[in-house]
Amino acid sequence: MSATCVFCGSADTLTGEHVLGDWLSKIGLDLDPVPHGAGWLNRIGRELGVRPPFRQKVRDVCGDCNHGWMSRLEVVAQRVLTPLILGQSGRIEATDQGAIAGWVQKTALTAMLVSSEADRGRGYGLPASEYHELYALRDELRPLPASQFWAGRYEGVRGWSIRVTPLAVSVDGLPEPDRPQAYAMTILLGQLVLQGVRFTTPSLQVRVSMRLPQLWPPAGPVTWPSGQPLEDDAFLDFAGGKGFRSVEQHIQVQPWQPATELEPSRAVGGMVELPTICGKHVVYYPAALVDEAMHGRFYAFGTACECPMAYLIHTEPDGAHCRAADTAEVISGLYEKLPGEEYEIEDDDGSFWCKRLPSPFQQKMEP
Repeated sequence: MSATCVFCGSADTLTGEHVLGDWLSKIGLDLDPVPHGAGWLNRIGRELGVRPPFRQKVRDVCGDCNHGWMSRLEVVAQRVLTPLILGQSGRIEATDQGAIAGWVQKTALTAMLVSSEADRGRGYGLPASEYHELYALRDELRPLPASQFWAGRYEGVRGWSIRVTPLAVSVDGLPEPDRPQAYAMTILLGQLVLQGVRFTTPSLQVRVSMRLPQLWPPAGPVTWPSGQPLEDDAFLDFAGGKGFRSVEQHIQVQPWQPATELEPSRAVGGMVELPTICGKHVVYYPAALVDEAMHGRFYAFGTACECPMAYLIHTEPDGAHCRAADTAEVISGLYEKLPGEEYEIEDDDGSFWCKRLPSPFQQKMEP
C-alpha cells in the first residue's frame, strides 16, 4: 500500500475509496453476492472473495481527492448514467461528456489499485504519471489528452465489469513493440458499456474508430442506445481491445500480447502443447485441429491441468484461446451448452472429443 496518495502525492491520512461508486448499490441493480477477482489478463486472477458488488475499496487515496474532485465526477456519473445503466433511453449532453470520460478514466485507474503489492512489484498496473496527470486536470473534469471514449448498449448476463488492457501501436512489417504505448478501459454496468483508449506515448497517438457512438472528444449529444449492441459472446474480445480500428493505413492498435496472451504453443509429436492460465502447467490437443483452423473450421473442447483447474478452449484464426477457467463441473456445463456437432478424434494417445463451432470464417475459407 502506498504511503502517499497515488493521485496528488499527499502524505495525509489515506481513506477508503470505492472502486465503483456506492451510488450504484442504490439504483436497483442486482446485489446478490458474486465472486470478485483481480490480476493479470493472461493468468488466473487473485480471488477476492464472494460478496455483494460495489463494495470494493482501495486505500491509496487521500481524503481531499476522495471527497473533492473524485466525488464531483461521481455526482455527474450518477446523474447522467443511472437511467442508461437501467436500460432507459436517454442522452449524454456534450457539456457532460468530458466528466463522464474523466469518470471512466478515474475508475479504471482506481480499479488497478486493487492489485497486490507483489503484482505491482512485478510491473502490473499503469504508470504513476497517469494518476498525477489526471489529478492535474482535476478542476477541468475531463480525461487525459490523447484519448477517445465511446458509449454503447450491452445485452448479456454480466452485471458489471472493469477491465484495463495494455495496447500496442504496430506498423505493418515491423516487430511488435517491446512495451505498450496505450491502454483500453472498459466499464460494464447493467445495460451500459463504456470504453476508452488512452495513448501513453502521445507521439504515437492514432485516431481509432468503433461501432459505437463517440463520447469523447465531443461531437454533439450522444443518443443512447444507438450503435451495435454488445453481446456476451463478444464481450471478452471487446474488453480485450480487439475492436479498435486505426484510420491510418498500415498502422494497427491491438492488444499488447505479452500482457494478454500465454506463451506460444508448440508441437509435440502429433499434439500441440498449450500453456494454461494458471501459469504452471500445460495441456495438449491434437495437431489436427491446427490444420482444421487453417481451413476455417474451429472447435471447442474442455481440458484440465494439475492445479486442479478445468478450462474451456476455443480454436480461433490466431490460435487456441482459453474462454473460461473453473471447476470441471462448470466447464462441462459450458461445453454442453455450446452449439455445434461433437466429433471424436482418435490417435495413439486415445480419443479426444471436441465440438465444431459455427464460424463466420467457414463459408469464406472452406474448400
